[in-house]
Amino acid sequence: MDESRGFSRFLAWMTASVALGCLLAAACVVVVDPYRLYQLVRIPGFSDLRPAPEHNQEEIKLTLARKAGANVYVMGNSRAEWGFDPAALARAPGAVPYNLAISGSGIATSRSEFAYLHSRGATPRRIVMGVEFLDFPVDGAAAAPAAAVGKPAGYPIERFKWRFDSLFSLTALSDSVTTLRVQRGLEAPLVTANGFNPMLEYAKYARDEGYYAIFRQRAEDYAASFVRKPRQLAYADSGSSPAREDLRAMIALAGKEKVALQLVIYPYHAQMLALFEQAGLWPLFESWKRMLAEEVAQAQRDYPGVAIELWDFSGFAPYQCEPIPAKGDRRTGTRWYWEAGHFKKALGDLILARLQDDAGSAAPAFGERLTPASLEDNRQRIARERAVCAAAAPSVFTDAGLLVARAARPHS
Repeated sequence: MDESRGFSRFLAWMTASVALGCLLAAACVVVVDPYRLYQLVRIPGFSDLRPAPEHNQEEIKLTLARKAGANVYVMGNSRAEWGFDPAALARAPGAVPYNLAISGSGIATSRSEFAYLHSRGATPRRIVMGVEFLDFPVDGAAAAPAAAVGKPAGYPIERFKWRFDSLFSLTALSDSVTTLRVQRGLEAPLVTANGFNPMLEYAKYARDEGYYAIFRQRAEDYAASFVRKPRQLAYADSGSSPAREDLRAMIALAGKEKVALQLVIYPYHAQMLALFEQAGLWPLFESWKRMLAEEVAQAQRDYPGVAIELWDFSGFAPYQCEPIPAKGDRRTGTRWYWEAGHFKKALGDLILARLQDDAGSAAPAFGERLTPASLEDNRQRIARERAVCAAAAPSVFTDAGLLVARAARPHS
């Protein structure tokens, strides 16, 4: 009997200890607030900086955007998340901007975010959305994926699990500790109150390794991916693709709800465009631009009076042809690019300024509205820029050829 009572007391003690530990951990998360979900404690220098979450990013960002009353959004993948500071979109009267872009996501995520906001009566008044060429190629000979049947399963933000994880989890507790550490100088991925990731940790990589190493490593990764990319934009049996259908749905909702939608073709660095060329993707890249221009032109006919635009910031202009520092050089920095696929805030600010000023006073030689009628002029403009860039930085193009040739060789 005594042993039974002793064991019961032990179980009760263990249960109380575990419960107390969970409560203390949750209290720590609430007080430190690594995801800005609670905002109960506001002490200067205590938790001003927040680490970029690795989990539940979409749910956290949508929650914060709605709390902020945002009505102007940046959407897209990591290029938009790291390059477009939404503060640059605050010029318009009444604009409350937020960056909803998520690294590794595609148009399906932007479509889901837009639909969720609309379903909650928080329809944006303006969206700037990056469109990623690399999301569109498909194996045209394969069968098209089956379309979703029935009603959607709901939006991730509506599920309880993410809210539990963001409070009662080792990840949330670890992010709380990281939050305290970044206040004291830890260089880690951060996210601002308006959803922008300034990529400050890349500055550390550049100091330690030099920009050449960053460009080179990513170029090798890109080359390996590009040589294996399919070469079609639609499945033969459907005449479309999931990315194209998501784009159409996004455009249609913007048109019906009179939301200004600016689609942005990213300003890939010349090294990345050279890799497109060497990997045989350039004709597909031009076909993709034509497809986008035709989709937008059709939307403008279907929804007259709604500002639906396509902007092209690709090419080989001096911005994209920014010199890559030499191997071993850890002192020379770059102004516009982290590496060939990701541009810096400085270039993102020029793009956002251009989108808000069609007269082009912010960056008159950078970026142009793309329509079916302007495609040929666009092609000629890029060809002229390429010739100038190739003369100024021939190694960008020769190195791209070597990287693609190496990536295409069968592994022994």
